[in-house]
Amino acid sequence: MRIALLFPKWTKEYGLFGHFAKKASTWPPLNLAYLAAIAEGMGHAVKIIDAQAEDLSIEETVQRTEEFNPDLIGFTATTPFFHIVSDLGKAIKERMNKKATVIGGHHITVVKEEAFYPWFDYAFIGEAEESWMEFLEKFEKNQDITDIKGIIYRKKDSIRFTGYAEPIIDIDSIPFPARHLLKPELYKMGTLKGTKRFTTIMTTRGCPFQCIFCSTDVFGRKIRKRSAKSVVEEIKEVVRKEGTKHFIFLDDTLTLDKKHILDICGLIEKENLVITFEGSTRANLVDEELVSHMKKAGLIRISFGLETVDEDIRRIIKKEVPLEEYRLANRLTNKYGIETLNSCMIGLPGETRETIDKTLNFLRHSPEIKQANISIAVPYPGTELYEMAKRGDCGLRLVTDDFSRFRRYNAAVMQVGDLSPDDLIKLQNRAFIEIYSAPWRIVPMLRKSGIVGGLLTLSRVFKHIMNR
Repeated sequence: MRIALLFPKWTKEYGLFGHFAKKASTWPPLNLAYLAAIAEGMGHAVKIIDAQAEDLSIEETVQRTEEFNPDLIGFTATTPFFHIVSDLGKAIKERMNKKATVIGGHHITVVKEEAFYPWFDYAFIGEAEESWMEFLEKFEKNQDITDIKGIIYRKKDSIRFTGYAEPIIDIDSIPFPARHLLKPELYKMGTLKGTKRFTTIMTTRGCPFQCIFCSTDVFGRKIRKRSAKSVVEEIKEVVRKEGTKHFIFLDDTLTLDKKHILDICGLIEKENLVITFEGSTRANLVDEELVSHMKKAGLIRISFGLETVDEDIRRIIKKEVPLEEYRLANRLTNKYGIETLNSCMIGLPGETRETIDKTLNFLRHSPEIKQANISIAVPYPGTELYEMAKRGDCGLRLVTDDFSRFRRYNAAVMQVGDLSPDDLIKLQNRAFIEIYSAPWRIVPMLRKSGIVGGLLTLSRVFKHIMNR
């Protein structure tokens, strides 16, 4: 069979923020590359079209797909751009109505039948690698697929769900992603060490923590780890075949298992691999031994989820890492010359102007925190925050069920106490300006975002002044 796997262009939805989103978030669609590798291993011809990286409109994406003449067409999407994938799927069906279409990803996994629109023939729920393999085998032979777990399908006028598939325990058994179907030169990331051509990689699946703004519907809470050998073999393959030498680790908490990451770093050093990498973790899950070994192996950037400094809100969101840990962790990474980003949110349950000011004051008077980011809390489906907003807990009120507006920048979908969505957008703009007006943060911002990013930031400063 011939199989086309499509990823849409989505950053146009972000307006002014689209420049920053495109520079920071045009990442290889790793999930599609995994599925492509499985399909190729079964003898199928596969094409991945990454419309985001290639800057393709829906019409151009449809045309590329039509030229490939696939038997099966797959899509993936998270909540904020599911409407774009829906438009793309509808356009595909209108032009190629006899071709079968499949949809997967986080949004369809959470909302299931509600997002199973007529232009999708099948949907994959949760981890798809095993069900995908079974599906392809039976679909090619025109056999019954109803006994395959993890699939939604249509039977006459009804929608059927085959039930949840078991999580994949041995994730070393999953083949390396088919990155050769992507264009590696299109994936670049600004860092304080210069612009890096990069790819993404995972060493674990699952997250044991219970932050109310995160969903674990796809990978679950149980941690499953790849072997250090498998991870480093994949890194070596990427370096050898693509020449890409920067890696973004997608693990929810990179340093959750200290021995695991130390084993990976040890093998990187043993193999004399000259690479760089980055990832995200919790501030209380790093220490000097770990940071020094990660630095030797190539760590150049790490992210901590600070969220807010208000202790009451931190308890509500179940992010009870002691605040002092962030100062200590940032001092430690600064000591080793590791670029460090601290992610914050506004509009969390219990938020007020005063709690936002507390967070901004903390950032303003913490020179050890070189970089910080402020997003607006989004109650994504599948999260506890979504259920709280629907119930009206903690002064929250969901003001729209239009998922296309569920974006972290320049958009807000909740009333939070006395703060309206418009208030939150204005406060986000003010927060960004106040954070990056600190002298020690201007240079890092310019080095990462470039001249255009700097000019856009200045335009936001001007807008903020005019709106006072």
